[in-house]
Amino acid sequence: MNGDKWWRWGGIWFSDSFQAIAAYRLNRAAYLAIGRGWSAARVALAPAMYMMRALTPRCEIHYQADLGPGLRVLHPTLGVVVSAKTVAGKSLILIGGNCIGERKAIKHGDIRLGDNVILGANAVVLGPITIGNDVRIGAGAVVVKDVADGETVRAPTGGVVPRAS
Repeated sequence: MNGDKWWRWGGIWFSDSFQAIAAYRLNRAAYLAIGRGWSAARVALAPAMYMMRALTPRCEIHYQADLGPGLRVLHPTLGVVVSAKTVAGKSLILIGGNCIGERKAIKHGDIRLGDNVILGANAVVLGPITIGNDVRIGAGAVVVKDVADGETVRAPTGGVVPRAS
């Protein structure tokens, strides 16, 4: 670590990214420790959680989602939603504005993301789906089909459509 930047570590505790990931990890730890009782406890804690909502980033990472180590949310104020049915490997990077959800009723684990997956800004993944390792999903892409290891998925290119005369 660069010795002249030691003071930056203090700012990490107050960043929106850290708060979003810490909230998920604490919720997940409580769920793993208590089990189904955590769902009932969350109902009892709802008023306090509502009061604190203004202080937290706009991320809804469900505590039943199983996200591996190295999770990063780069721009949490753009919003992030991760379904309870999600299982993701290590080093998932969410740029912001992302949604990982389902198109129909599915069971836990029907949305699988491998290791080292990056979702660009406003990228959406809708399951049931399997995303391989080392996959890059470009900004604005909507992915509804399985993606093999190492592939890059891009949104359809935009452009100006000429007017009919």
